[in-house]
Amino acid sequence: MSSSGQVASSDPSKDLDVPGGSKQGSGEPEINILKDLKDAINYLIFNPEANHIIMPVVVVIELLALKWIVTHVEYTEIDYKAYMEQIWTIQAGETDYSAIEGSTGPLVYPAGHVWIYEALEHATSGMDNLKAGQTIFQCLYVATLALQMICYVLVQLPPWCVVLASLSKRLHSIYVLRLFNDCFTTFFVVSTVLLLLLSARLRRRSLCLLASFTYAMAVSVKMNALLYLPGFLLSIFQLTGGHFAQTVACLVVVCGWQIFVAMPFLQEHTAEYWAAAFDFKRQFMYRWSVNWQFVDEEVFQDKWFHRTLLASHIVILVLFAITRFFQRPIEIQRSLRALRHPFTSVLGLENRPSPTHIAYTLLMSNFVGVIFARSLHYQFLSWYHWTLPVIIHWSGLPLALAVPWYLLHEYCWNSYPPNPTSSMLLFALNTILLILAFWAAQVRVPRSKKEQ
Repeated sequence: MSSSGQVASSDPSKDLDVPGGSKQGSGEPEINILKDLKDAINYLIFNPEANHIIMPVVVVIELLALKWIVTHVEYTEIDYKAYMEQIWTIQAGETDYSAIEGSTGPLVYPAGHVWIYEALEHATSGMDNLKAGQTIFQCLYVATLALQMICYVLVQLPPWCVVLASLSKRLHSIYVLRLFNDCFTTFFVVSTVLLLLLSARLRRRSLCLLASFTYAMAVSVKMNALLYLPGFLLSIFQLTGGHFAQTVACLVVVCGWQIFVAMPFLQEHTAEYWAAAFDFKRQFMYRWSVNWQFVDEEVFQDKWFHRTLLASHIVILVLFAITRFFQRPIEIQRSLRALRHPFTSVLGLENRPSPTHIAYTLLMSNFVGVIFARSLHYQFLSWYHWTLPVIIHWSGLPLALAVPWYLLHEYCWNSYPPNPTSSMLLFALNTILLILAFWAAQVRVPRSKKEQ
């Protein structure tokens, strides 16, 4: 008899194993190897929590892949020699941008590019030690990958999307076989996006100022970073609660840095510097245009075509701004008050945007610009490839359709030389993704931190 006065069971069968199952009353879960394996695979593919397993594995594989590429694939000279020739001209005392040229043409990049490639000139001894340069770009690739993975964690990207970030053959080539300056711009842009996502996550406005410095560095290397400018300014405005003066202060930082890095060239040849480093009327070579081969060269070079692209860019950006970037219609009305009350947070700080909403504003701002760019050369893939896993996730494309989309997109960028078929396919793929990401945003992109 137990202490409660009840008689203990004397039926021995109740303590025996039940055939084909677990012990009766033992509380042990039923073992189903196939179900457990399926659950594990689903977890590793679809659950954002699995990124702490997948991401380190991807980084290690990338390190090994980059080393193999540098060892077994021959370096291809495209622009690095021209970069060095331009640096040598500057080192000889030339500060007139209109007189600085290389084998592929004049210097058309801002002074931040000069700073970086002067350092690389020392590291590679000009053209004598390109292996050192490739090692630096390996580190740059992995550092950029690590930063973008932190961004992926903040926007809760599923692991299968994360893996897409490391599958591009063309992107590996751009970094370690070509040594293009676009790679540095991308590093600073990813740093900027990460800082703004952290500002949204931690509610720290000071990170907006730091993001302004990294964004300024990106623009000072290559002005394609300006495609992020609408999203950057709107993100700063929202993260500061609609504080117009603080937003302007961040813009001043961006502009001030452009002057600071260019001082050696601005002292005597101001007009020449601005005309060359920020030439918005620059003519691109039709033969290298990956995105517009399906129009003839006469149309490609026509000013009306350029104006149509610019107008389309502006219209689509405005559409995104008024329907997606602003968290609710009343925000637009409140934002207009900022001009009358520049030192007041007109949007308030109690319902600040989520990291995902900030990421959406920044990445879609850039993606719209890419679609309507006057020309995309092969190295320009680095401008937006890192954003594709996120945009694919926002689009709602299931894995069975997302992978073919990505493979077709990669095919377009690996078709050599650029041709009408791959060019038209690229435009169609990116346009479809843009439309899907626009329509699915209301469901897949939480606007406020509270919603997230």
